[in-house]
Amino acid sequence: MKVYPTSKIRNIALVGHGGTGKTSLAEAMLFNTGATKRLGRTDDGNTVADFLPEEIKKKITISTALVPCEYRDHKINVLDTPGYADFYFEVIAASRVVDSLVMVLSATAGVEVQTEVIWDDFPDIPKMAFINRMDRENADFYKVIDDMKNKLSGQIVPVQLPIGSADTFKGVVDLISMKALIFEAGSGKVTVQEIPADMTDDVALYKEALVEAAAEADDDLINKYLEGEELTDDEVRAGIQKAAASGSAVFVFCGCATNNMAVKPLLDFVVDCAAAPDTNIMIKGKNIETEPMAAQVFKTIADPYIAV
Repeated sequence: MKVYPTSKIRNIALVGHGGTGKTSLAEAMLFNTGATKRLGRTDDGNTVADFLPEEIKKKITISTALVPCEYRDHKINVLDTPGYADFYFEVIAASRVVDSLVMVLSATAGVEVQTEVIWDDFPDIPKMAFINRMDRENADFYKVIDDMKNKLSGQIVPVQLPIGSADTFKGVVDLISMKALIFEAGSGKVTVQEIPADMTDDVALYKEALVEAAAEADDDLINKYLEGEELTDDEVRAGIQKAAASGSAVFVFCGCATNNMAVKPLLDFVVDCAAAPDTNIMIKGKNIETEPMAAQVFKTIADPYIAV
């Protein structure tokens, strides 16, 4: 088994209201990183994370599942948590051992009850958001963004804008690279193109907000920004990484997990920008010199088939 340095480990929990597609997102992450060879579906009862008989029968997550994957020489430990209030204790337990939360929202429903509960209960854990189900009828990315800004605390900053919605959804504009990413449904293969001309105004508006969020994460960058100097691409990326790892901004992605569209950019962001365990300010060892390892048990399982 490969051993990863702490700086190359990412511990994230997929959280949010029930039915937003957290398990489908976990499945797409596994598929994109090569951990699985086929994209399982909740409706078919063949996902990696939902393996309990009751989960398969009811097509919901009941117990938090750990689904690790390896991507770009990093180990990503993904915790797929339940979304229904009856199993909220699973979310609480998972929150104790992750360094970032990925809030999964529905592009048709926006901010729902459990999303607000989780957001308010864990204000100190860095967050990013994935607006899922952009392929659904009545999907509205901008309406969900407004809903988030109205109901949730913190700085909400899109790093992607959708190209199309519902049956016309085909990709995203990446505001960091300033390129259009067109995805092939199912395989997740991406074609890089120029930004559509009819999106120029929206792209300019949200790009400015992204640069501002990056600048605010660093004293040197904000001084340069306020003095009217243009930040370089490397400075913007560094500011985004600092903001994401510290939780000073919540960066928002969008896509469709069941069709494996726009999942890889989220994985890239987790590797490039999400907090590592050694930057987690909430968990510290007692004596780093004599006791360098800190371990925490967050879940136990009683298996009747294992002899003690």
